[in-house]
Amino acid sequence: MLRDFFKDSIIYTIPTVLSRGIALLLLPLYTRILSPTEYGVLDLFVVFGSLVNLTVALEISQGIARYYADGGTAQNKTLYASTAFWFTCACYLLFAVVSLTNVAWLAEAITGRTGYEKAFNIMILFLTVNGLFYLVQNQFRFELRSKTYCIVSIIFSLVTTASAIIFIFVFKLGLEGILLGMLTGSLVATTIGICNLRESFRPKFSPKHLKEMLVFSMPLVPSGIAVFVSLYIDRVMLSHFYSLNEVGIYSVAYRLACISGIVMLGFQGALTPLVYKHHKDIATPGHLASIFRFFLVFALLVFLSLVLFAKEILWALTTQAYYPAGALVIYMVPAVLLANMYIFSPGISIANKTKYILYINVSGAALNALLNWLLIPNLGMQGAAIATLLASLFVFLCYMISSQIFYYVHHQWKQIIVSVLFIFLLAALGPFLVSNDNSFIWIILSKLSLIFCGATLIVLTGLVKQDEIKRILKVFQTA
Repeated sequence: MLRDFFKDSIIYTIPTVLSRGIALLLLPLYTRILSPTEYGVLDLFVVFGSLVNLTVALEISQGIARYYADGGTAQNKTLYASTAFWFTCACYLLFAVVSLTNVAWLAEAITGRTGYEKAFNIMILFLTVNGLFYLVQNQFRFELRSKTYCIVSIIFSLVTTASAIIFIFVFKLGLEGILLGMLTGSLVATTIGICNLRESFRPKFSPKHLKEMLVFSMPLVPSGIAVFVSLYIDRVMLSHFYSLNEVGIYSVAYRLACISGIVMLGFQGALTPLVYKHHKDIATPGHLASIFRFFLVFALLVFLSLVLFAKEILWALTTQAYYPAGALVIYMVPAVLLANMYIFSPGISIANKTKYILYINVSGAALNALLNWLLIPNLGMQGAAIATLLASLFVFLCYMISSQIFYYVHHQWKQIIVSVLFIFLLAALGPFLVSNDNSFIWIILSKLSLIFCGATLIVLTGLVKQDEIKRILKVFQTA
């Protein structure tokens, strides 16, 4: 399992690095074409899209994740995959019809403004196709076809980018051009993905298999809505208490924080299918503990790097209107990471206790909404970031504690806590330790020295040991 995990995590990381890298390179283009208000509108569209992905198909892909590996015969696995595919097609077709007939009302409800109906039409079409693309990507993961997943994801990123640039510069479209690029990329990648899954997606449908998957996945829908609230209530409340200008600045900070997802998604793409496959093996809990510690090493160093270099990144990629986003990164990077670290708490899903996921996520959403409501009026964007961080930490702790009850994994909590505290302290003090009066080169070298100090502290705390590094390197060589 450990060898397969590191091999697949590298492959899953490749398209993530590419897509995040492209998004970062396009940020200067978007922030010059779009005002903070228009960028805020784009982000609210993305917020709506996240809600659609969580609800329309009733999280059927989670049902496939749970039962596909244990499906037994190839025929039975095909029934699971095919049933989920046709069910997803029907759900998104219904969504498109209902949404396109209510565009004006929906667009105004989401943005609080009129005049964005044309852009929202394109967004609806994108979400319809992207719902199928999400299922296709997950099917590659469940079949452990990491290389094909990588290729299709790269095609999506490249076609989306090229199309957006053409629509923006050739056809002189702004927000609509970005959305048309997203639609084109999803159409091409989904078509290629379905062609590669023609043996999995057959003209077959099993009500029995659908019922089995939905019994598992439907409790995850309200849970998913709760996750949606936790992830996006900050931007909704910022729009309510302040304006779309603040939403745009906050969204840039979130995009910068999402660079840390490069660390997360490689682990996320590889870990879940392998856990479901090997959870009965006696060695799996130990492997999970090791993987979690190595993840934390990478995550802490990425967090420290983003906090220290936030000012320089924003200077290079955005305009002056977006510079206030830099002060939010120290809160938002750990919030983004914690929101996705539930994958290291598989006990609830393994035990089929999905109702606990619902309880945890609803509690987290309620706490997040309350904290945003209390902090935003007084602290503005910083209040939203702090509220999101605290709520994400609460949810992660609930997941971890509950998972340990059903599937115990021995974690080295002392080393973990000490390392986290050291790195957070270094990140908080970093701006004060580096003088802005020095030359640009000296500032860069000083910040790199702080990152090296952080890595040294992690080793000294015992979070990762030299013999473990050698062992992992050996795994890479044989993977």
